[in-house]
Amino acid sequence: MLRILFLLTIFVSAFLLFQIQPMLSKELLPRFGGGASVWSASLFFYQTVLLLGYFYAHFLSHYPLKKQMVIHISLVVVASLISLNKFHVNLDLAPNWSVMAILLNQIGLVFMLLSATSVLMQRWYIERGKNAVPYHWYSVSNLGSLLALISYPLVFEVLFSLPQQKNYWQIGLLTYCILLICLAYKLLGKSSKENNSSLPHVQTILKKPNMLWLILSATSSILLIATTQMISTNIPPMPLVWVVPLAIYLGSFSYTFANKNNYNRSVWGYAFIFSAFAGLIMYFLGSQFNAIAQIIIYSFILLSGCMICHGELRQLAPQGTLLTHFYLYIALGGALGSLFTTLLAPLLFEQITEYIVALAVLLILISYIHLTQIKKINTILLGATALWCGCYLVLYSSFNQYNVASQRNFYGYITVKDINTPELAQRRLIDGTTVHGSQPLHGQDELTSSYYHQHTGVAKSLAILKSQEKLNMGVVGLGAGVLASLADKHETVHFYELNPAVYTMANRYFDYLKNSPAKINVTIGDGRVALTNELKSNAPLMNALVIDAFSSDVIPAHLLTQEAFELYWQRLSKNGILIIHISNNHIDLLPVIQAHSRYFDKALIKFKHSAKKLTALGSEWVVLTSNQQFLDAIEISELSPIKPYPNTQLVHWTDQKNSALPLIKL
Repeated sequence: MLRILFLLTIFVSAFLLFQIQPMLSKELLPRFGGGASVWSASLFFYQTVLLLGYFYAHFLSHYPLKKQMVIHISLVVVASLISLNKFHVNLDLAPNWSVMAILLNQIGLVFMLLSATSVLMQRWYIERGKNAVPYHWYSVSNLGSLLALISYPLVFEVLFSLPQQKNYWQIGLLTYCILLICLAYKLLGKSSKENNSSLPHVQTILKKPNMLWLILSATSSILLIATTQMISTNIPPMPLVWVVPLAIYLGSFSYTFANKNNYNRSVWGYAFIFSAFAGLIMYFLGSQFNAIAQIIIYSFILLSGCMICHGELRQLAPQGTLLTHFYLYIALGGALGSLFTTLLAPLLFEQITEYIVALAVLLILISYIHLTQIKKINTILLGATALWCGCYLVLYSSFNQYNVASQRNFYGYITVKDINTPELAQRRLIDGTTVHGSQPLHGQDELTSSYYHQHTGVAKSLAILKSQEKLNMGVVGLGAGVLASLADKHETVHFYELNPAVYTMANRYFDYLKNSPAKINVTIGDGRVALTNELKSNAPLMNALVIDAFSSDVIPAHLLTQEAFELYWQRLSKNGILIIHISNNHIDLLPVIQAHSRYFDKALIKFKHSAKKLTALGSEWVVLTSNQQFLDAIEISELSPIKPYPNTQLVHWTDQKNSALPLIKL
């Protein structure tokens, strides 16, 4: 019975830990523009608090067992009462630090205590006279984590709203408290004879670690976060994209720690060599693959890397009183890895180069471990590493030869390229891997290869509206500012741009904003927040609103919810038109748009322009409106057919409940 209580307590604590992570991170997405870096900052918070939890477990283990239980249960009860509190944090901090401050306010203390559970339970178990360290219990903890991660995007996110999810989580927290109290009661009921057989207390606070503990843990952490960022460059940042890499990370921990013999150094070493070359292909050409292919390939690369890091950690695991030291240094390595990836890498690198750094470090580690363990130089490993480095340098030079400027921040990485070839002479603004505006290098009048030329849906729609009335247009998403060229004198274009780096690039390297005859306004910040502020201040209504707020190939979900569309119609005049750019290689947005068109009783039309040359860009635009005069002016031949989805396939997105899982293109 006692053993079952130990295992149940560990399992429930792990489930709660990894159920709350995607839940709260998803809730934060709209506050920070829906960017992928919200999850990176969240992971940094979680791994840092995990480290604090291991520190807490380590220092608590220096007290007698009874005192440990009283302290821990008291803190858990207090933390449960204040978790998920309603207090708002309004600090003027950088986005990364704002994310961490909000999470600290909501679940800081309870997360630290839950993260200490697995280590404390193992420590309490061996202090009852069981001298063997139950490392296999770590696999039970990771099993709970995995079930939490898998069930969130597939069950909880799909079936329940965020408030409901929080309620169920707090019920789980109450269950954890009850299990902990029952366990303490059972332990205190044991005879004093067993108490006398407990392990001696370690007097030294910290022992010098094996440096490989830190390096291996940090490397797997860097690879985890960088892999998630790479996937999120083209696929919307959502719990499914977050939990798959994290599940692989935890699953490899669980598998390798369940049994020391589960890890085969040679097999995974050679598997990672193959993975490292696959990683190079994905780093430079990953956007060419569909969503499922990207997730599968990135997952295999991450799996092989984590198996090496965690398998080697299991080989290096100590016994007895060094248990808490070992877990402490693993947590420290993970926190250092997430610190490097989340805070330092954006300052050091203009692209997601930390992904390449992780692959390179792992290749070096494999050779080092092979040399120190087998005492023999492996020429295949060394040759593969040298070839990999050479391939990276060649590919890097090729893909960056046209770069004019680059900038990276919390919201992504922006590059300006001057592509001057016999087929194409164009300056392009590229967000991640996607072109977000272009300008001819030699002054041609027509942008026949862009998303915005005269044959595209947005240009046709605005031309018809302009023939009926003067434009007073809002554009959520600046890009290079190309849409400013479609407005004339005495007309107004108001851009809303989340990323200040985009505005800097558009102003410095493109001419659309400065040369437009129209009145141009630019608001830096989230478009939905800016439109809400305008509504509150009774700003003049617009007759056109364009939603073109892609970050790389991703449109933020909070701009496509029912509440967002309600705001759009409040900011548009009675005959206003809502134009949405839905070009996307990985997500089919039409079921969401159709659901909104029916809910708000608006006509829905679609324009699709297919690129006829490799250097040109195809585009898909949809328009929602009640303006019958506008609709009558459109020639039927210019419209593209819209796939009719039955009501059962329409996807109704709200702020509290939305999932991109049903929309992924296979």
